[in-house]
Amino acid sequence: MNLIGIETSTENCSVALLHNDTLTTRDKIAPQKHAELVLGYLDELLTHANLKKAQIDGIVFGQGPGAFTGVRIAMSIVQGLALALEVPVIAISTMKNMGYQVWQQNPESNQKILIANDARMGEVYWAAFESTNGQILRLSEDALNKPAEVEIQGFDVLAGSAFQNLILCDSGAQVLPETLPNARSLLELVSHDFSQHAQHINQIKPSYIREKVVFN
Repeated sequence: MNLIGIETSTENCSVALLHNDTLTTRDKIAPQKHAELVLGYLDELLTHANLKKAQIDGIVFGQGPGAFTGVRIAMSIVQGLALALEVPVIAISTMKNMGYQVWQQNPESNQKILIANDARMGEVYWAAFESTNGQILRLSEDALNKPAEVEIQGFDVLAGSAFQNLILCDSGAQVLPETLPNARSLLELVSHDFSQHAQHINQIKPSYIREKVVFN
């Protein structure tokens, strides 16, 4: 199965290809340049693998929450590709993507993970996860709150841009403020059960959470 992943909900523009059980990626920290880069990165990966777009079997993308423009770009590109190629799609939360990355650093450990990203307008997007028995489980839905409203006590790992300057880290937890979602994680999350969870693109919506959005 040939799958592509697209993640542009933060400043990281990330595209990945799964072909013959091999993952290849293109990543660049490029705020406001995602629209220019995504399709070029995809063409590079397909050319390197000697594949054509018609050989893509499915798409996985980051549905947010995140920068409104970035989420919108991913949704638009994926919609166009999915309809043109007639392939199914899976949408994955930005928070889940990042929680998975943290878990992957120590997958056999038992720990509670809090993901929180700067949502602008003095707010943060956040979600909580727990890794136990070699798997990661969601403890909360993705949410939007003021930084002071996010409880950080009781977590072993705090990850995301909100911990750079919005949320004071005084809990003794490990802090990973540079963690960003990426397309590699998208494909790793679904590579074994894509067919069971894939949907038609018309059934999928982006996750903005905030009704009033900021163009960032």
